[in-house]
Amino acid sequence: MAKGIKNRNNSPAPLEPSDRAILRELLRNGRATNAELAAVADMSESACFRRLKKLEESGVIENYTVRIKPSAVGLNLTAIISIGLANQSDDEVMKFEKAVAKIPEVLECHLLTGTPDYLLRVAVNDLEGLERLYATALRRLPGVARFSSSLVLRSVVNRNSLPF
Repeated sequence: MAKGIKNRNNSPAPLEPSDRAILRELLRNGRATNAELAAVADMSESACFRRLKKLEESGVIENYTVRIKPSAVGLNLTAIISIGLANQSDDEVMKFEKAVAKIPEVLECHLLTGTPDYLLRVAVNDLEGLERLYATALRRLPGVARFSSSLVLRSVVNRNSLPF
């Protein structure tokens, strides 16, 4: 779990305005140079580099990645799948989570309060790909009692930024 930037009592400290500026620019342009980050944060390049390293080392910045348009690589269908477990013993939950994490088509898996127990977002080529995913992977997940799916027609909001 990310540690965050800590203050003296080891609790997360509020981010400095320069930290927020650096993070907002990285979310907008993940390939921003240190010079570009320093300019938007209104600080020297060396100070910006130190702040960036501190954000990385503290776990505020988990990693750097690229967003790929799913349809550009043949993944034309996104589905949201609701899953209910037969029981929620620690052992069953652990088995389910380990197994679902191994399925490459699963882009997200969220443990929820209430019903359903889990919500998945998956990407596949087409309806046949979704059917194949059900038959070869999802139906075989341990502890699953029921599931249902909804097809995504269009994404209205799909952010990789945070509201800070």
